[in-house]
Amino acid sequence: MENPFKFGGIVRGPHFADRRKEMDELVGEMKNIGRIFLVSPRRYGKTCLLFNLIDRLTKLGFATVYIDLNAYPDIKSVAGAITNLTCRALESNADKLMKIFAGLQRLRPKASVGRDGTIEVGLEVSVEEKEALSALLEGMSHANKLASRKRKKTVIIIDEFSDITKYNGQTLEKALRSEIQKHEYIGYIFSGSEQSVMLSMIRDRKRAFYKLGRVMELGLIERKTYTDFITNWLKKGGYRVQPNDLQKVFEIGMDVPHNIQRLCNIMWELARKNRNVTHGLIAKLPEVIAGQDSPHYEMLWHTVSQLQKVLLISLSQEPAAKPFSREFQMKYGIGPSSSVKASLDSLMKKGILFKSIAGTYQFSDSFMPYWINLIRHGIYR
Repeated sequence: MENPFKFGGIVRGPHFADRRKEMDELVGEMKNIGRIFLVSPRRYGKTCLLFNLIDRLTKLGFATVYIDLNAYPDIKSVAGAITNLTCRALESNADKLMKIFAGLQRLRPKASVGRDGTIEVGLEVSVEEKEALSALLEGMSHANKLASRKRKKTVIIIDEFSDITKYNGQTLEKALRSEIQKHEYIGYIFSGSEQSVMLSMIRDRKRAFYKLGRVMELGLIERKTYTDFITNWLKKGGYRVQPNDLQKVFEIGMDVPHNIQRLCNIMWELARKNRNVTHGLIAKLPEVIAGQDSPHYEMLWHTVSQLQKVLLISLSQEPAAKPFSREFQMKYGIGPSSSVKASLDSLMKKGILFKSIAGTYQFSDSFMPYWINLIRHGIYR
């Protein structure tokens, strides 16, 4: 039996850990052509949830579109992508698509021959950058009219939506709100991992997206549900495990879905020979992962200053520490607060740390503290 615990990519179907409540809520909102702002930290399984949602909505007869803003450098490329993908979701006939695209003023149809000899129809933006926003709005309006004509409910998912700020954000936000609120056949899900940016965008009365739709914050998966998911797969594979021992997996992974999946993936492989998952084996898992990722951590370690290394070491020992407190600075021999702040800002910019909603500084990769502890004891160096 192959390892059922997948991570690092899009996990679908039976390998996707339970998100039934969230899935049902999202389906219900989309049936009513809702607007949802889905907010979660990275590694919580947000994108996997969205792709499993697409699978379910497709079975229910929806047309679905997924766009990741990370993949598009400017508004022109976003305009072409949203229009192209939405129209393709609503119409598969190449001739009809060509006629649909031909009716656009700022987006020009183009045809090419695929490897199998079939005609492929696409779009290219035929305007200057200053008219790109108009092209985007034209494409979105056209998509809504097409969905209305087809009488087909459509869902557009825009992932990493917090990146919208790189496109002259607030001007674009106002234009998008004006257009989106006219749409009667298209529901929207705007998702993002930059929590502070997303929440500011939708809770600030001065911002255009204020109260445009419901805010849905994706939390951790309830432990009992996740324990059942893991236990069921282990039983199918003939593995033996004590349910209480599995709680250590959640503690090590800090309940983060991506971490849990990876820990279980390693656990499955280490116990493959005798099919016995012991407490001692589980305790070894984070060190195994730290060893696997050591080259990556080593590279990051060489990019930080001595003060930043001291901060990382201290935070690996005290995750809930307050770096600006006098007690913390005296204990680790660092300061003043201005230097600490500059170092923390640099570590966040490098992606090594992030600041939680609660205001604590956390490692972006939960296994890096284990690696730091190992190098302090002479391992991997």
